[in-house]
Amino acid sequence: MRSYRGELGNARIGVWGFGREGRAVAQTAVASGAREVVVVDAAVAAEAADLGPTVRLLSGDEYLTEFSTCDRVFVSPGVPWFHPAAVDLRASGVPISSATDLFLSAAADAVIGVTGTKGKSTTASFAAHVLSRLGVAAVAAGNIGLPLLDVPDDAGLTVVAEISSQQCAAIARSPRIAVLTNLGQDHLDWHGGVEEYVRAKARIFDRGAQILICEHQALRQLRELAGPAVDFPPTVVTEEAITDRWPSIETIDPASTMRYPHNQPNGQLAVLAVEASLGRELTAAEILDALDSFTALPHRLEVVRRAAGKRWIDDTLATTADSVVVALTAMPADRPVAVIVGGMDRGISYRDLDDFLLAGSRSVDLIQIPSNGAKIGQGYAAARPARVHRAADLEDAVRLASGLDVDAVLLSPGAPSYDEYVNFEAKATAFVTAVDRL
Repeated sequence: MRSYRGELGNARIGVWGFGREGRAVAQTAVASGAREVVVVDAAVAAEAADLGPTVRLLSGDEYLTEFSTCDRVFVSPGVPWFHPAAVDLRASGVPISSATDLFLSAAADAVIGVTGTKGKSTTASFAAHVLSRLGVAAVAAGNIGLPLLDVPDDAGLTVVAEISSQQCAAIARSPRIAVLTNLGQDHLDWHGGVEEYVRAKARIFDRGAQILICEHQALRQLRELAGPAVDFPPTVVTEEAITDRWPSIETIDPASTMRYPHNQPNGQLAVLAVEASLGRELTAAEILDALDSFTALPHRLEVVRRAAGKRWIDDTLATTADSVVVALTAMPADRPVAVIVGGMDRGISYRDLDDFLLAGSRSVDLIQIPSNGAKIGQGYAAARPARVHRAADLEDAVRLASGLDVDAVLLSPGAPSYDEYVNFEAKATAFVTAVDRL
């Protein structure tokens, strides 16, 4: 663990939210000599008491006023940007930070940062995988896997950091190499609108990045929506720079998830980022080796069961309309499929998913679960009511799906899981449990 004594030593540190990232911040603050660490969460776990006597554990929003006398407050990604206490805190002038911000303050030059509406986990994981296949010490961390503050302090280690839009919003320094996979609509309730969401994403490169690797359509959107206040790095590269030397899908191992059409641009951006990090182009053999040896990530089109004559596929990290379209497009075009949708409502548009369903390129039964399932596929339900089914909950949806004449059942909710579940992993576990009960 790195020491951040210069930033945290002898300071009164606030930590808002005590999930995986909040705990890492508290541990780092203690290890770096903070005078006091004030942790506020809706429900602080009893196990947090092992952090030592300098840590105060407070449960409930009434304690958020404690942050007004802190030297620095670390806000977890799940805290709404427009929470009244967050608005007051920003207005007070107390420095607001995050685990990502703190890590980048010390290690930005050794980081490939990856963000985007979808595909960032695959892109980050694949970039780390490519580096490892080439014999370079690398780790995927941040919003995926290892918390950034737990990354070893190793000068020879390349860190590929997945950074969400909420984490981007609080960073003061960009990684040296920034990757933006794409831009859609996501977390608009947190950011307040599309333009604010885009500007937050732009912080991954406009705080001093040297190289931006960006999907070409996303680059156009950035220039249109981010405004003149956004500074682009001296080097900007799109995936078009590698398409002429990219292996054809037919040459990639049929078992590799990188054969999926939506993973092709993810892989291209990842390889471009690796090339920028190494300062050389990869050979065709090196690229193909990495593609063939990469395995599926959990909760991303992961086949978790084969039961009732069907493949049951966990795609719980599909939390937007676009990502559900991507999942359905990855299914064989000549086989019918059922997709379970619904979760926490964030007010995003599902028009693109409706358009896809109505176009008829896939034979789809849509199963809607609470909380917002009824809002997903409304046009499809009106046009083809026999193909749309309401379920009381996830277990009911699995029972219903088991009776349909389909090849595969996807849990691709198009919404976050926090309405009914602690996180997406819990929802995925409930899905598998329900299939096992069939």
